[in-house]
Amino acid sequence: MKTPCGYCDLRVESVNGDIIDAFIRHGYALIAVNTTVNCSLLSNGSLNKKKRKFAESNDENDEEKDWVPTPKLINENDSKLTILNRLTIQISNIGQLQKILGSQNFKLYNILAVEPLNDKVLQDIVTSPSIDIITCNMKTSITPKDYTIAVEKNIYFEIFYGPMLFNSNTRQDTFTLAHLLYIKGKSKNLIITSGAANKLDIRNPHDVMNLGILLGLSRKQSSQSITQRCYSTILKSYGRKLGKSAIHLKPVNQ
Repeated sequence: MKTPCGYCDLRVESVNGDIIDAFIRHGYALIAVNTTVNCSLLSNGSLNKKKRKFAESNDENDEEKDWVPTPKLINENDSKLTILNRLTIQISNIGQLQKILGSQNFKLYNILAVEPLNDKVLQDIVTSPSIDIITCNMKTSITPKDYTIAVEKNIYFEIFYGPMLFNSNTRQDTFTLAHLLYIKGKSKNLIITSGAANKLDIRNPHDVMNLGILLGLSRKQSSQSITQRCYSTILKSYGRKLGKSAIHLKPVNQ
């Protein structure tokens, strides 16, 4: 396991040589390439059983087994830039999360983010030890109690700035969301990501930290939003993969 360090961007929507070079040029040390799955569009219940029978009769059962696509990039780490894989799932009930956790392809991802599609599922996921990041939107109604529980469970919230660079409506929505997260939880455990789909969406870390201040974070919080808080997110995901373990330390006589 490589210890995370330097500036981080935990949501990059596309990856190629130009984007990797841009992140290195801007001084980033670690990025996470995102894949999004909308679970509400996937079949379930009796429909799923019918499709499974059809797949078995047509030798397509392997595809039916897994809801999660393979990551966009696997084990492509540059010496100057660590690249992780992130999965973002949009869910409308907690059962969809359980199916994702049982996926074989899910094991190929480093970070799990969840975007709740209703208030009920938000209340369910804030207690889940399997979630690293909660992605909120303007329709998400989070209470101070839910926010506090998520922080206690070491779950992080995110704001991504990419869309706000090119659209006045999304820019206003981002500021409003940041204000709500400040009101509900004083912007605790908040990370800032780019959501970059091309190299023009990427901003250098100092610009991101200045943006964090505009979004209501303190100078310390803004710095931590692309450093220490990202490290904690990554280390939590590493711990989830390793499972429960114990170590015994024994002093060595010199």
